Amino acid sequence: MSLLKNFKHSASSTNKFVNVPQLFVADKIMGIKQPYGDAAIRGNVAEPLARYLMARDVTGEQALDFATKKWEKMGAQDKTELRFAYDCAYLIAEELQSRQLKRPEKYQERVFNDGKEFGLKYGIHGFMDFSYFKNVPMPLVIDIKTTKRVPSSLESAMQMNPSHFLQQSLYWKLTGQNRKFALLYVSNKKTNYLEISENYLEEGWKIIYHNMKLIERVDDMCKSKADWLLSFPYPDLSSFYFSDKKFKEQITKLYEGVLNNG
Repeated sequence: MSLLKNFKHSASSTNKFVNVPQLFVADKIMGIKQPYGDAAIRGNVAEPLARYLMARDVTGEQALDFATKKWEKMGAQDKTELRFAYDCAYLIAEELQSRQLKRPEKYQERVFNDGKEFGLKYGIHGFMDFSYFKNVPMPLVIDIKTTKRVPSSLESAMQMNPSHFLQQSLYWKLTGQNRKFALLYVSNKKTNYLEISENYLEEGWKIIYHNMKLIERVDDMCKSKADWLLSFPYPDLSSFYFSDKKFKEQITKLYEGVLNNG
């Protein structure tokens, strides 16, 4: 019997399984979630603020108030990261408007597939940042990445974080392979808009599909929570993934329990 309760494949869970499988096990099998740091939250402020700026003629004070309310609602605290998100939002709006793109018709558009047509036993879902359907040659999806280091090219972006491309490849497949996809990297000082070719998307789909099949294979093999934990190496607790003290203690206790019980 599967221990993946109410599970759906997603780009984030699949990439987590590949990059840090111990986090996948903690989250999906043990119900222990890694807390989000303020840097991870900033995109959730920059993106809606950019939409707000593109829809209305707002003052800097109004924009900061909008951003601050969202920041505090999500429990973030670092005002430096808030300011970074605020500055990113203005650059996002400027970059898109320079490309004759207005406020996106859809924000966080949900995509879903039950997985059966791909031979998967679990469904697949995801949320796309900015979706455009009007005044573009073909439907366009733009995924926004706030970052302290903006890559200079498509190749350097792929080396920096291939997960970004796998995510878009998954969405490309789920939307019927009939949309264009681009990544917009933005810091508080610069942007880089990178269109993803169909060849990259096709190759990325093959990789992420393989990894989703692998998750299901491991799921079939594991009959207990201990099986899941012992299917991967002991986690590197010095990694930034375990920088939160309480989370690190939970993971340490979890593995100690399995090891002590044989």
